[in-house]
Amino acid sequence: MADRLTQLQICLDQLVEQFCATLHYVDTHHTFAPLPDEEPARDLDPGAVQPPPAEEFKATINELSTDLILKSRQIIALIDSLPGAGVSQAEQVKKIVELQEELRHVQAQKVEAVRKKEDLLEWVNELVVEFSSDLIEAKKAKQ
Repeated sequence: MADRLTQLQICLDQLVEQFCATLHYVDTHHTFAPLPDEEPARDLDPGAVQPPPAEEFKATINELSTDLILKSRQIIALIDSLPGAGVSQAEQVKKIVELQEELRHVQAQKVEAVRKKEDLLEWVNELVVEFSSDLIEAKKAKQ
């Protein structure tokens, strides 16, 4: 799974796409209405999309609005979960120092494990060589 900053960037991109899609829907599916006391309502352009019934248009707008609100809340939750949000600089520095110490400890364990692995590998190689030598000697003695 991606880190929180990547998730935040993805959510922001999705929010922008949702805004654009919502504006496009409203622009292409709204009904035409006259300006107050200036001109009568016009007919649709021949290439325009036939507007849906008012109830359907309102329901779709409500759904699109809900999607925008949910995505905004998801972004807020991601921002709140970022390290450092609501934490003082001194606490952040303390946490970094603790993590560095933990990293040094883990590095030391890794070095020890690698050394132990090399020792065991050398021991196994010596056993294989010794066994091979004994096997060759036994075959020579048999002949």
